[in-house]
Amino acid sequence: MTTSDSDDPTRGPFSSPCFNLLWRHYHQEMKDDEERQARITSFLALVTQYLKLKEEEDAIQQRRLANRKRRRAPRRRGTTTQRRNDGVPRVVPYAGPHSPSLTSDAESAFKPENSLILRTKRDTSSILLPPKNPEMESSPEQIFILSGQSNMAGRGGVIRDHHHQHWDGVVPSESQPDPSILRLSVHLRWEAAREPLHADIDAKKVCGLGPGMSFANAVRGRVEGRMGLVPCAVGGTAIKEWARGEHLYENMVKRARESVKNGGEIKGLLWYQGESDTSSEHDVDAYHGNMVRLIDNVRQDLALPSLPIIQVAICSGDEKYLEKIREVQLGMKVKNVVCVDAKGLELKEDHLHLTTKAQVQLGQMLADAYLKHFGSADSHHPAL
Repeated sequence: MTTSDSDDPTRGPFSSPCFNLLWRHYHQEMKDDEERQARITSFLALVTQYLKLKEEEDAIQQRRLANRKRRRAPRRRGTTTQRRNDGVPRVVPYAGPHSPSLTSDAESAFKPENSLILRTKRDTSSILLPPKNPEMESSPEQIFILSGQSNMAGRGGVIRDHHHQHWDGVVPSESQPDPSILRLSVHLRWEAAREPLHADIDAKKVCGLGPGMSFANAVRGRVEGRMGLVPCAVGGTAIKEWARGEHLYENMVKRARESVKNGGEIKGLLWYQGESDTSSEHDVDAYHGNMVRLIDNVRQDLALPSLPIIQVAICSGDEKYLEKIREVQLGMKVKNVVCVDAKGLELKEDHLHLTTKAQVQLGQMLADAYLKHFGSADSHHPAL
């Protein structure tokens, strides 16, 4: 065998052609195995790199989800949130702004130097905030409860247009707002009073002008201090719905109590109701007893045994029993209860509700009755 033949790796060590053929075949198989092994090694390296990248991506996503949940979750009082070096938030007891940390240095969050923190101040010049009015934070001195049904809530100026009702917005001078007249809102906060007074109380109906502002404007110059109106009337309600334990009654008492929480004195209850009790003889027969119980319950629950009550004798309703209800109202003999008669006041086209003009007149009638019977200087009714 020559030198060139010995350098050929594919040539076997034997001179026999058969053995040389077998040697070349074996050598080729070895080369194929090396290439296959190289491909496998390369593929495994790619898989390892992919899994590592996937693991890092999953860790980032978990941290984002944890941060999102932490921002949404309400923070417990007496705790604060710290972040460990592994990026997972944890809740630890709050040690106070000047107390040493309860965790080790290894677990404490990184705090950059103050000089490295970019301090910015939010521009609030474009935010319009309502001016603070100290007078709204305290109760007015003279407080009146307005209650009953729709003619107390006010339907003056409410018109129907294409099957939709809306208030025409007309406010006569006698019912204009005044800085000395406040109202208790549905959220139990004092605010400037203006018509419609019951818009957020009798909220399921369209409210218009009622007797409240006309009454307040007629009285405010004759009494000391500011006046507060507590609207409670709800349209379409019968006297039995104002019994103790019913929602309407309990809400009225709640609002009345809230009105004197920060001072003031409840001076009277203006009551206009009865149209919904003119439909049956049973309701008529029960009306006197129900009304007397209502008066007794209100005075007892407000701890005002002599609370003045001015009742309005209705002028509309079912004609079959209308006069019967009026007789009960006009003939009621209860201490510190007086009645004004709405008969003759102008009604709207529905023959049920008072017009704007009539509501102004009724408010002045209520004011005259209050000043005549309860407006003297020695009239005093202790607050809650």
